Amino acid sequence: METTDNTLLEMQQQMKQLREKLESQKIINERILRKSCGRTIDRLRFKSNVPVFAGAAGLALIPFLHHQGFSNLLLIVTGVLMIAGISATLITKQYIPNLDKDLVSATTELSKFRRINADWIKYGLPALFVWLGVLIWDVASNQMFSGSELYGFIAGASVGLVIGLILGLKNRRDILNASDDLLSQIEDLKKN
Repeated sequence: METTDNTLLEMQQQMKQLREKLESQKIINERILRKSCGRTIDRLRFKSNVPVFAGAAGLALIPFLHHQGFSNLLLIVTGVLMIAGISATLITKQYIPNLDKDLVSATTELSKFRRINADWIKYGLPALFVWLGVLIWDVASNQMFSGSELYGFIAGASVGLVIGLILGLKNRRDILNASDDLLSQIEDLKKN
């Protein structure tokens, strides 16, 4: 009987040790996941700042465009679109979650951030076409360029437009991918 009690006592001690090891492993795993989430959040914040810097660069070019003789209409449309893009990006960035909050709130905020960024193309592309239309109208109506200058301007504007569009779409894709990664990491944290 005593050996059975000793065996039972020994098994209880082993179970207690096993529970303690599992609990410490769970804490370590949660720390690793939170650190990984923090890196993903930092990457998301950095990628979200790219449109702000691009918009600021666009605003900085307005005096140059004015000096080159572009119309006030083009300058106003450019300024309004740049300010709208910067403002929308800054407002949207508030939905990048802090993991200090509960994970349900973080998931809700991040889902909203992702949805807004996914839908942004519905507004950005039409705005780009409006701006492009104003630019073409301005160049054509003011006869700013002649002959080869016009072809050079069209070629330069086309290349710039294509490069900007590619970089913008790549940044959008990176933001959506980082959002998906973070949502997955938060789901893993919820399981722990």
